[in-house]
Amino acid sequence: MDASGRTPASSGAGGRRGVIESAAVIQDRKVVGVAAPYSPDLGLAERDAEIETSIAARRAAAWEVVQRVITPVPLGEPGLAANFPSQPTLPAWHTWYARDDFERTFKHLYRELGPAGRAARAPIDPVAGLEWNANALDDVPEWPEQRYLDYLETIDTDAEAQGTGGAARVGYSPGALGHMLTSYEDLHECRLNPAPEAFALDPMRPGKRVTQSEAVEVGKCGWQILGPFVAAEGEEVVVRSTGTGDGDIYVRHGEAPDAATFDCKSDGDASTEECRVDGGGPIYVAVFGAADAMSAVTVDVEYTMADVRDPTCLDGEMPRDAVIVKADWRRQLQGELMPIFDTSGPRMTARLNGDGAWNADGSADPQADAIYTIELPSSQQRFRLPGLHIMSKELDHWMWITLWWSPTPNNDFGADRPADITGVWSNYKMCVATSYIEGDSDPRGGFPGGLGDSLAAVNGGPGTPTWCSNPYIELGKDNARTNCIGCHQHGGTDLTAEKVLADQPQYGNTRTRNNFFTDYSWAVKAGGGDDLSSIIQAEVDYWDASDP
Repeated sequence: MDASGRTPASSGAGGRRGVIESAAVIQDRKVVGVAAPYSPDLGLAERDAEIETSIAARRAAAWEVVQRVITPVPLGEPGLAANFPSQPTLPAWHTWYARDDFERTFKHLYRELGPAGRAARAPIDPVAGLEWNANALDDVPEWPEQRYLDYLETIDTDAEAQGTGGAARVGYSPGALGHMLTSYEDLHECRLNPAPEAFALDPMRPGKRVTQSEAVEVGKCGWQILGPFVAAEGEEVVVRSTGTGDGDIYVRHGEAPDAATFDCKSDGDASTEECRVDGGGPIYVAVFGAADAMSAVTVDVEYTMADVRDPTCLDGEMPRDAVIVKADWRRQLQGELMPIFDTSGPRMTARLNGDGAWNADGSADPQADAIYTIELPSSQQRFRLPGLHIMSKELDHWMWITLWWSPTPNNDFGADRPADITGVWSNYKMCVATSYIEGDSDPRGGFPGGLGDSLAAVNGGPGTPTWCSNPYIELGKDNARTNCIGCHQHGGTDLTAEKVLADQPQYGNTRTRNNFFTDYSWAVKAGGGDDLSSIIQAEVDYWDASDP
């Protein structure tokens, strides 16, 4: 769970497992040109319910997103053609923008507003700004034309052509970065103000009825708290329990119940009980062990989820063509190996029954024909890409897709990869989550063989948290249990990955808020990721002090 946008270094089989990052340089942006737009499937949002309740439909939709993200795009610089049989290409995502593009473009656009425009916080044009950014090198005196032409001559291998995309940790599609630029005033205010409350009483998106299930074991006089369950106002919350022994249930708004303070208490002589309360806020449930022996209880909480639609840190929700990727780059050094991970059903069962960490199962030294590999023209450093997160706004709560390299790519999580995903990308496996709660009644998702076995190993059944975790990106204890969306719901807060894993329910996988004030992005505020608002604050504050 990389809640901070940075993965802490740790050791693993076959070498170091820390972050490697090298921001794209300005001359490479001129080579790449304007980033490739993402063409979303605008029909996916209408299929949200189907995708939530069918693992097979979810995976098929995710593979289609992957195909769009890795589509080859010609480099913008025509001068490279002389060095290659045909114009080199990059995967679409590798043409996308990084933090330095945002900083360069925003500073240019904000300065172009002039004193009156800056005082009025006038709108800026991200399209014009990003077109300027593609040729910003022309305004740098240290880069006369001949120096640039000499630089192009050094780019004469495929790895170097791929390296013009840089090795940035986070990449933004034009739709995502453009929306961030348009939202500069909101980002500035967000930077100055404390994080909004997790729950707000202004849900604007129609609510969805869900049932969330949790299994509890309590001994005599044992007490276990569940929740919060973020329930919409005006809708009833129904809490039902079944099981063995005698587990009593207590329900309370806003805070955890205790034996003396609750809104509903059900204390029959068995574990088949029910409580009903009104929604309108976070609801907490407690299970009390009233029997002499252990009580094993399944608690089903039926409630309506509703969201605050307008993220206060942005000028509205991200557009459908917004995609954010997070890349795990590993420096390729002579003799240094990469860890490999067994994701078969039996190994995943053992992993999740253990410490929930991605402990390596060996090591390998994949070459450029087996894994996406780049060489930075500016430094001749080579990098391999074992892991790539893809976060697509084609659904209201985004699609959470992650790819990881494997020496056995056609097993388990790679078994259903479409045949037209070829080349190095045919060596990557994939998982996906689109909601907090699993809705498919079949833990295997209808898949036979190894894929079905692995899905069953990580799937707790309907009403339990979804699963999607990347062995190269989600490091540390319990991180193999996570689902991406649960961590990102806290984007813009001061929570760290460690705090989310340790303090949030079910390793941070369950929904605990209805107010996603950065639209799930960790890129906005201090304490998370790229901290784009710090760039805006520095520039705005400078001109506020300097303008007449």
